[in-house]
Amino acid sequence: MTTLPSTESSSTPLALGLPLRGSQLIEASAGTGKTFTIALLYVRLVLGHGQPDDDSHSFTNGFTMPLVPPDILVVTFTEAASQELKDRIRARLVQAAEAFRATEGDDGLHQSDPLLAQLRDDYPRAHWPLCARRLEVAAEWMDDAAISTIHSWAQRMLKEHAFDSGKLFHQEIVKDLSSLTQEAVFDYWRTRIYPMDAPMAGVMMELFASPIALHGALRTLLQRHDVQLCFAGAPLPKKDLQAQLRGLLPAREALNEAEDKARQAYCQDAEAIHQALHGLRSKLNGNKFRGKNDDTTFASWLAELNDWGRGKRCLAACKFVQKLATSQLLVNKGTTLPTFEVHDALEAWHELSTSIHTQAKELKPLVLADAREWVSNRVNQQLSQRAEMGFDGMIQGLADALSGKGGDALAHRLRTQFPVAMIDEFQDTDPAQYRIFDAIYQVQESDPSSALILIGDPKQAIYGFRGGDIYTYLKARAATSPRHHTLATNFRSSANVVASVNQLFRHAENAFTRKAFRFANETTQENPMPFTPAGANGRKEALVLNSKPAAALTAWWVGEDDEPVNKKRYLAQAARHCANQIASWLNGAASNASGFENTTGQAFRPLQASDIAILVRDRTEAAAIRSALSERQLASVYLSDRDSVFATPEAKDCWRWLKAIAHPEEVSTLRAALATPTLGMSLAQLDELHHNELAWEATQERFAEYRARWHRQGVLPALRQLMHDYRVPEQLLAKPQGERCLTNLLHLAEWAQQASDTLDGDHALIRVLGEHIQDPKRDEQILRLESDADLIQVVTIFKSKGLEYPIVALPFIATFKEINGKWGTPLFHDEGGNAFLELANSKDEAKEGFEAANDERLSEDMRLLYVALTRARHATFIGLAPLKHGSSKKAQIDKSGIGHLLGGGKVLPDLGSIKSAWQVHSEACAHITSHPATSEEVSYQVQATNSKLKTARTPSHQAFTPWWIASYSALQQKGVNAPETPQAEIETEEHQPIRTTLIHGTPEVGSLHAFPKGPNPGTFLHGVLETLANEGFDNASRDAELTQRMLQRCAQRGWEVHAPALKAGITAWLHTPLAAEGEEGPVLASLTHYRAEPDFWFATVNAKTPVLDKLVKETLFPGEPRPALGFQQLNGLMKGFIDLLAEHNGQYYVIDWKSNWLGPSDAAYTEDALTRATLDKRYDMQLCIYLLALHRHLRQTLPDYDYDHHIGGAMLVFLRGIQAPSRGVLRVKPPLAFIERLDDLMAGENHKEVAV
Repeated sequence: MTTLPSTESSSTPLALGLPLRGSQLIEASAGTGKTFTIALLYVRLVLGHGQPDDDSHSFTNGFTMPLVPPDILVVTFTEAASQELKDRIRARLVQAAEAFRATEGDDGLHQSDPLLAQLRDDYPRAHWPLCARRLEVAAEWMDDAAISTIHSWAQRMLKEHAFDSGKLFHQEIVKDLSSLTQEAVFDYWRTRIYPMDAPMAGVMMELFASPIALHGALRTLLQRHDVQLCFAGAPLPKKDLQAQLRGLLPAREALNEAEDKARQAYCQDAEAIHQALHGLRSKLNGNKFRGKNDDTTFASWLAELNDWGRGKRCLAACKFVQKLATSQLLVNKGTTLPTFEVHDALEAWHELSTSIHTQAKELKPLVLADAREWVSNRVNQQLSQRAEMGFDGMIQGLADALSGKGGDALAHRLRTQFPVAMIDEFQDTDPAQYRIFDAIYQVQESDPSSALILIGDPKQAIYGFRGGDIYTYLKARAATSPRHHTLATNFRSSANVVASVNQLFRHAENAFTRKAFRFANETTQENPMPFTPAGANGRKEALVLNSKPAAALTAWWVGEDDEPVNKKRYLAQAARHCANQIASWLNGAASNASGFENTTGQAFRPLQASDIAILVRDRTEAAAIRSALSERQLASVYLSDRDSVFATPEAKDCWRWLKAIAHPEEVSTLRAALATPTLGMSLAQLDELHHNELAWEATQERFAEYRARWHRQGVLPALRQLMHDYRVPEQLLAKPQGERCLTNLLHLAEWAQQASDTLDGDHALIRVLGEHIQDPKRDEQILRLESDADLIQVVTIFKSKGLEYPIVALPFIATFKEINGKWGTPLFHDEGGNAFLELANSKDEAKEGFEAANDERLSEDMRLLYVALTRARHATFIGLAPLKHGSSKKAQIDKSGIGHLLGGGKVLPDLGSIKSAWQVHSEACAHITSHPATSEEVSYQVQATNSKLKTARTPSHQAFTPWWIASYSALQQKGVNAPETPQAEIETEEHQPIRTTLIHGTPEVGSLHAFPKGPNPGTFLHGVLETLANEGFDNASRDAELTQRMLQRCAQRGWEVHAPALKAGITAWLHTPLAAEGEEGPVLASLTHYRAEPDFWFATVNAKTPVLDKLVKETLFPGEPRPALGFQQLNGLMKGFIDLLAEHNGQYYVIDWKSNWLGPSDAAYTEDALTRATLDKRYDMQLCIYLLALHRHLRQTLPDYDYDHHIGGAMLVFLRGIQAPSRGVLRVKPPLAFIERLDDLMAGENHKEVAV
């Protein structure tokens, strides 16, 4: 096959001169126009540019024929990147088509787009219309373009070529395999562990206490199933796990025998041993026997020894007893040790135990290897049976198909289908992905009948934690040699920024043995990842900060010269200085002292908060800087939050809201919802609900209304109404990070609406939400960005790759995460690039493996540093300090990327040495500078907007009449004579019992007057009567067991002392006529037709509350004072719940229970007192509304209905006064004329109303 020469040294721009045949590698440094180049290469492929048979030129760098979008495979690694590529390529095709459609020779294209002009000049003018047509067709065809992520393309190929790949035509994609994997681990446990006999199972249980523990240990191994396992630097041998387990059994039996002998030895001298220990107590080694001087601790040691001696505890669980072994019993110098036989016996046990522990540690990797293979196979088997596939399965499935039987035929079909492929971000590839493209396009052979163009930058390979493998890239780099090409002109950053970055990495490339990115061979100096200084295209604008030109790269010195700084202090000081600097810059922007000067004469643009990006490694650093910014009133947004929305506090609050909406009658559930921080109710407001029974009932009705809205319109409208009613958005946006909280709530509300479409009922949604909150990691509902407003951007370095910002701050650039076994299994590569996972979790056991892993970690940190330093257009600021980690007393900045870049592996023990290393660069490059981090606080002066109000617009549509659902409680709460503040109402209600007590005396213990007061007891009493009604009043009067249940409920609330009064009250309520003494009225126990808690709804049309209020005042208790109702227009529905609707002697009654406390004895429940309480609370309006509902109902359902004959009236039953002469009953029955007038007003017939 023909090998095409490289055009790397050609003077022709790469986008026009790159050979479009064979395998080619483009290394595109940061900001060098990679996407621009891909788009122009695509245009060339569509045109067939550079074909050998071109009429006007003898190019040999083109493909063999023009192509259309479905023929050109373009692969990248994210959905967003693939969509951006498609949009950019489509736009470039349109631009090119317009260029070729030009009729005049000089159309300004050579000035506006010189590359496109040069491409057009390669064609004779006679061919331009044909070229334009090809480009137009391609642009219109872009919806079918083969531009996608590697995963979606692999899935599509498996489906389209199901016969060749051996896969099903349709497989569902499972985004999260964690549940299936955990299930497979449990299956492994049942299959492998359960059948073992007790001793063998005991060995396994010592290694992994449960299947959950085993699953945790396997998590990393299963994610990297293609990586070899090793232990202590050696590959794991293939051994029979069962045989290895059996090999431990003799030693375990010997251990049990040794424990028995030690126990016997103890029992022989138990008393003497205890006496000896008392004598040795003061001489025991304090480090070995911590707490020896504490009597309680020492007594617990002796108790442990005694329990073990009696066989109550096993020796493995007795830490103190183990310390009595000869080698472990440490005493002060000069102390004579006792010579009991038990010490030597325990020593024998200790030696055996140590030996078994060592053997078990060696066995643990074998168990993990066996479990990984078994679980992987099990998961694949389950996926196959369910016709499902995981994300990794897409890539692995296609790679296996290409390497298996029929792989050559499949490769040929794919190569024919996609004769040209461009792989973007190739530095982030992995072995399976590379195997796919190598099998299809035969990279090393470089077949000119097809083309594979690999585009990437190894200096930006930072996604090893996602499976990206830089060694696979280097393998491909070797296979494409010498067909390597570079993009070396930076179009992103200013010339000064480019010069400063060049200085840092060029110095490292020249001065360090392993070069800048640490891949050079120290012996041969062969370097597969060289640093090539970038050229600078420059920018038209320049940055000014506080009236001074900004340096391209500035170091902030954090800490003292001779004192290492721990991480906590480093984060705090660097964050404080960074926030101060930003506040100073933005303050200067108000006077045009900070901003951008344009060299082309355009107006000065002041600096904005959104021009600033702060790059961090993780959320801990993000929290530190955001806290410092918030303290200075600087708003920021964290753009890298990948947490699930279900892991937020708002998710728990939303869950409580939904529970309360579903069950507003449950007091504790509703109270929990009202007390959520997100709802923002004050303590005073919550206390008011505790004391004000009417307010509590109104709240219950409000939540019942939310439930009705949920059932009618969906959960989203219900949640939005709740947030509106409680002014949640307004309250949250007034707080720091409130926008984040509000975004989470809106996200959760949308999720709930979507989820409810597939769930059966309210409780299913509440249950599923609770499950997501318990296990948020399994869900794909990632936190949404709260705002795109003018905010300082905080983003991880990983996510910033590919992005650019005018100003970049790296306040914590000196941090690093050393691999020490605490954070997962270390991964490293051998000299051949083969990957290994080290199963030893200690540096002592696997020194070479940990050193290799840390060496690779430092190399990746260098690449991460390169990414961070190449994000800025104008200026980068970094925080440097002699950082130390953990308990170390020495600075360890040399273990970080920036520390290694400055010192080349040499220790930088203090800030002075860091400054000296930095000075080398600042002297070599005038655009590199530094200054100390100051502690002087700078506050951001928030600038008021000067926008002028425009003239108010005239609405073009008729004013909207609000439509809403009203209730009696909603009307009453708008009373104009209500107390001025909620606290005033609370105080009024709290003081009323005191005043009444002073007048009438203390309530009699054992009476209902002494029963607790407030909404909670009131709800309880209502619940008792509702239960009695549901069970049947007649049955309840004879059911002692039912009464006993009511008393138990009373006791459960801590009201045991009031149980006798409740029992007497139940009897009185059931058997006392509901009428004043001497009058006839219904008796609950005698009722045969009644209904508890019926709800009603009736329409209202523009009914005005002042008119309704006037009518009620003139009819019921005329002349008596009462609070007026506030103005409201009732247009929609009126709803309510009637405590009891009953029929007695042919007449129908509305009955409402009231638990109000009017005084300490029956004497307080006079007719005047009942009337006064009714009017004060505006129960008169409630009774009228309920009577109207009953009237409308009977009018429609009862033949020959007559108001005067069939309506008995409406009753308020004050339950505590049931034994008073009034029976606590206030009964009203307004005349028919009143009811009809009220009916007319509610129906919108207001033409008869008089002025109010």
